Amino acid sequence: MALPSPLDTVRQQLSALVSRSPHPSEGHALALSWTEFDAFLPDGGLPHGVVELTAPLSLGGGTMVALAAICAAQRKDPRAWCAWIDSAETLYAPGAVMAGVELHRLFVVRPPQSEVGHIAVKVARSHAFAVIVIDGDAAGIIRQSQKNARPSQRNDRSREVLVRKLALLAAEGGSTILLLTDARRAHPAPLPVALRLELERAPEAIHIRVGKDRFGRGGLAKTIPLQDRPSLHLAG
Repeated sequence: MALPSPLDTVRQQLSALVSRSPHPSEGHALALSWTEFDAFLPDGGLPHGVVELTAPLSLGGGTMVALAAICAAQRKDPRAWCAWIDSAETLYAPGAVMAGVELHRLFVVRPPQSEVGHIAVKVARSHAFAVIVIDGDAAGIIRQSQKNARPSQRNDRSREVLVRKLALLAAEGGSTILLLTDARRAHPAPLPVALRLELERAPEAIHIRVGKDRFGRGGLAKTIPLQDRPSLHLAG
């Protein structure tokens, strides 16, 4: 008897989850209740759509912001679910709890890298989640059909196609999709995201630069202390 594929397993789990999950909020942005951070962002919070959080290291601040977004969504609606696609298996459950995340409303899926793109689309298409986090540079992982193109060309093209598809699904569902990417990995073209935040973590602060917002602007930067975050516990 053949074992179910990761995609089949996720499909079955989502079918049960969708029936009891509220539709994500229709508001324009998700405020994190992090006063200086929200005030710095162009929309006063993270917009619905695809947001890229890029940092030079895994502990550069992207995980911390993503956990804050999940906490904010769960506080905003006690029925809200969030999802974390974690092919690298880096999400640390005790750290998420310390950051204020309610794990019983967090759907975690750990597909093989070759299935990340398909799983991300399936999760976004369910419209069951207020926030979806795709950890690692997963936006560049998707099966290719352009066999005559060079690998770098195929990867860059697939990244753009995947992000545009996720953006459409996020707009339909009123959700925020966070891509945690590695700033050290060079790409010839930026991703077509609604907001790109370049992060760098310091011991007691986080430096944030807007690489792009939904109006195509960028360059605004600020160093924000960590002391007024919603949770007093540090997350990666």
